[in-house]
Amino acid sequence: MAVFYLAVAGCASSGSKIEQSAVSQIKVGKTSKYEMLALFGSPLSQSFGSEGKLTMLWHCVYVGPFGMGMEQQNLTVLFDQNDKVERYSLTDNSGNGPRLGR
Repeated sequence: MAVFYLAVAGCASSGSKIEQSAVSQIKVGKTSKYEMLALFGSPLSQSFGSEGKLTMLWHCVYVGPFGMGMEQQNLTVLFDQNDKVERYSLTDNSGNGPRLGR
């Protein structure tokens, strides 16, 4: 029975927390795709738009005990043809608020 209560009261998470200190290192026109991978690891998804530009998405979700206190972060990055960051956006409901990069 104790195992049941631990399972119900447990926390769940998916992805790695997107740290503000790492986001502040992103420089539009300078940060490369490989630097983004070093900073944030493998993205949840990646796709090419109609113009042939790569978009990568990093995602983190944390749900606290009993489903309380959900936090979610999404970092979306569009790269130019030279694999440099063209534009990015961070959506963060964990108290840091949204941040847009150009």
